Formats: sequence, C-alpha cells, structure tokens
Amino acid sequence: MFRNIFFRVLLVFVFLASYSHAQKDPLNSPMWNDVIKMFFKNETYIIDSNIIIKVPSFADNALQVPVYVDASYYKNAQRLLLFADLNAIIPLVDMQLLGLLPIISLNMKIAQGTPLRAAIKDKNGLWHINSVEIKSFGGGCAVASEASLFENAQNLFGKHKIKTFNINNRKRIKLSIYHPMDTGLFVGNPEFFINKITIKSDNKIKAQIITYASVSENPRLIFEDKKSNSIYEIILEDTDGNIFKTSTKDKK
Repeated sequence: MFRNIFFRVLLVFVFLASYSHAQKDPLNSPMWNDVIKMFFKNETYIIDSNIIIKVPSFADNALQVPVYVDASYYKNAQRLLLFADLNAIIPLVDMQLLGLLPIISLNMKIAQGTPLRAAIKDKNGLWHINSVEIKSFGGGCAVASEASLFENAQNLFGKHKIKTFNINNRKRIKLSIYHPMDTGLFVGNPEFFINKITIKSDNKIKAQIITYASVSENPRLIFEDKKSNSIYEIILEDTDGNIFKTSTKDKK
C-alpha cells in the first residue's frame, strides 16, 4: 500500500515537472524562455489566471506606470515575484512572505512596452504565473530622476509617510518615501535606489522585500495584511547604506 502511494506521488511530480516545461507563453514574448530560466531555473511552474494584475490600458508616462497585484487567492503564499521581460531592468519586486498577504501596489519605470509577470510560490513549492501586456512608447529607464535634480532634493531625501486603513477584513498599509531610485543607466547618474524593505508587526517579521531600480522614483507602495490592531514597523535600506525607519499604530 505504501509503495502504491509513493509511486502515485512520484508520478504527479513527474507530470507537473514535464507539464511546466511544456508551458508556452500566452503573450509570445521572445524573452520567455530566458526569464523562466532566470527566475525559476528547474523549479516547477504553471500558468494560472487566479493572480489579479492591473495596469493601464496604455502607459502614457513610462516613468510612472501603476501596477496592482492581488494574489490573495493563494492561502499561505510563500513568495511573490514581479518582473518585466523587455525592461532594461527586468526584476521589479521579490517578496518573501512571512504572514503579509500577497498583495502589492506600486509604480514602475519601463524602457518599452513589455509583458509584466506576477508569480506566486505556494506552500507546496509550485509556482503560479500570470501575465499582462504593458503597452507604452517607453523611455522611462534611461533618463535622470527628477527627484535627484530638484533643488530642494537634499532636504526632502528620505522623507516618508505611512498610513493604515481598514478595508473590509484587511489592513491596508500605505507608504511613500522621497528617493530618486536612479537606475544608473543615465550617464552621470550612478545607480542609487532602495533595495530592501522589511515589514514587522508585533516584533515579528511579516515580509522581507527586495526592490529594484525599476521601481519609480519617490516610491508609493501599498501592502495588505489581515485585519489587526498591531503596530507596523517598516525599515527601508538603499544601495548607499542609508536606512529609513517608520512605524504607525493602527487606528481602531
């Protein structure tokens, strides 16, 4: 009996592995095979429309493209990845989820129209991938940050705000910070961006997030958690070693 169960489980994993490698890109991107190898290597994945991704029908401003992802369909999600195949900087966000819901809103820079991918790793180690096409004339990655050119930038640098709201049975955490998020692709402006965010609640880490220079300048980020009256602390670090801390006590 045990042997039969073992072989059935083995067959399921073999099927999933072969199935994932046979998956075709629904958007027919020339970079599909490359990004799959880059982010998932030999891990198993499936195409899955249960991840909600919202972007504009056409991104007029390639420096500030709003993106919203809701993967709360997956209970106990372990990780959330966002990346854009044809961007000058392909990765956008890598969230290690330790209790925070797999939901994020932010603005991004794009070099040209590109597929945007959202991938969730579930509690069984299986990746679920959904995709949308961002249509745009592009040009948002290789220009100087306006935040770094503003005459009062030095005084505003690192200024931040945090608010929380009750949304149905969720707690929404809204964070903004003044930071140039320079890509390093514009001559004379070195790479300089927030690359790590840690979210804590009740002295426990709820998420560890890696961010990339493809996030727009002066980031405005939204996260969501299960409804609670906890105090949230957020720690942001950038590539120059600057550390910014903020916290808030939830309003009842």
